[in-house]
Amino acid sequence: MKSSGQTLDALDQSILQELQQDSRLSMRELGRRVGLSAPAVTERVRRLEEARIVLGYGVRVSSKPLGRSITAFIGVKDSGRNDPALVRWARERDGVLECHSVTGDNSCMLKVALPDVAALETLLGELIDLGFTCDTSIVLSTPLEGKLLLPPA
Repeated sequence: MKSSGQTLDALDQSILQELQQDSRLSMRELGRRVGLSAPAVTERVRRLEEARIVLGYGVRVSSKPLGRSITAFIGVKDSGRNDPALVRWARERDGVLECHSVTGDNSCMLKVALPDVAALETLLGELIDLGFTCDTSIVLSTPLEGKLLLPPA
């Protein structure tokens, strides 16, 4: 493995594929699947983490059973204020899942999961009070979600 902008070798690619499919694998099982000893695969995973290729491990949770039946994307237009105010608000605001700086008509794109349309209206009102203009799309269905980002072979 080389430093940033690096090309991953076949073992690193195999490790990433296995971890993305099941990040709960023990190092022993991961090593078995990719043909390495537990210490060798542990060292490779550590290097992938240090290189910030592996950013973390987690659980994907369905929002609907948690009372979040509305998912929406909100394009936010900067109205002369600095976006750091938006990022601070987004970090603290319950229901905001992601905040992306983007090109195009909007300066930021938010992904939110909220209990209902009334909660979405409240959130949009907060953004307007902060001086932002919003363009909102409510998710009707999600035909593809959580696709793995596998490295090129």
